[in-house]
Amino acid sequence: MSGFYVTTPLYYVNDRPHIGHAYTTIAADVLARWNRMQGKSTHFLTGTDEHGQKVYRAALKRNLSAQEHVDQMVVPFQKLWNKLNIQYDDFIRTTEKRHTSVVQALLQDLFEKGDIYEHHYVGWYSTSAERFWTEKDLVDGKCPESGLDVEWIEEKNYFFRMSKYEQNIRQWISDHPDSIQPEYRKNEILGYLNSKDVGDLCISRPKERLPWGIPLPFDENFVTYVWFDALLNYVTAVGFHPDPTQRSAEFSNRWPASVQLLGKDILTTHTIYWWSILFAAGLTPPEKIYAHGWWTMENQKMSKSIGNVVDPNLLIESFGVDPVRFFLMREIPFGGDGNFSFERFKTRYNDDLANDLGNLLHRTLSMTTKWLGPHIPKL
Repeated sequence: MSGFYVTTPLYYVNDRPHIGHAYTTIAADVLARWNRMQGKSTHFLTGTDEHGQKVYRAALKRNLSAQEHVDQMVVPFQKLWNKLNIQYDDFIRTTEKRHTSVVQALLQDLFEKGDIYEHHYVGWYSTSAERFWTEKDLVDGKCPESGLDVEWIEEKNYFFRMSKYEQNIRQWISDHPDSIQPEYRKNEILGYLNSKDVGDLCISRPKERLPWGIPLPFDENFVTYVWFDALLNYVTAVGFHPDPTQRSAEFSNRWPASVQLLGKDILTTHTIYWWSILFAAGLTPPEKIYAHGWWTMENQKMSKSIGNVVDPNLLIESFGVDPVRFFLMREIPFGGDGNFSFERFKTRYNDDLANDLGNLLHRTLSMTTKWLGPHIPKL
């Protein structure tokens, strides 16, 4: 019996869950259910990303400690997954010791091997994207991902030799052409690799600027960059440890993951960053990364400031769980962008469920009553 391991990205707890979170998680749940039905040993992982500057600032705004903030903000995600009948096998939080202790162990291991080094950094930093940018990356002087302001920072930091593993990534994609899906997403990553040097990754933040994070084991004045921390959840959750003698028996049965689902906006971090970390740890990448598109609202990008973010809880209360799950999986080809509108939801609900499915059930029951009296025969 072959196994199947599927993951969602870890959802950031600086705000409440929206339809995009629900979309990815329902898709993973559908995959997990299907593979369980095939008799496969299936493991479905989801969870929350609870470190980083955005979380810390959100906590400050609420006059809470960062830990109090994340303890409260994780609850809406867990409640929504229960409402949506998400049958996950594990829910990991990056503030759990089973995660933080292994992240620190790997950091120490890579530091001792020379894959992490100290360097003075000067450059533009985006709090919204939680990353540094070069001058040529900026768009009109702003973060190319979020369009928000960046700030000039000069400070000592620690760097991961990501550039060391660039050729490993290229070779992996060449040897495993289906490892990034859809195909056009793989071409995006190849375009990224061909357009610039990968460079090394700053994996620390000074505590004086950001006290909330996993402390570096070799320098107590720094915490770990949120992306280096969070990406490791996919292996820490199933028993990874840099010391092979301390790995769980489950790990060898689960890794590499069969499918890792994520939104297209975090594809680079889940290939360039994540695969480099895996190679450095002596592991192989997942069998498949699948990056799906975004949902817009009435053809506008969803935004809290505009006020057009769709709350899945309200949809469930208005239409029920199964129609919500059905609509999100049925409305658009998986992988592309989709436009949400209440009119489309009602049309899909009436046409596909009330009319087509309802008519099928009515005819089935009528014929069973008429010809079988009304008993379902044994096959």
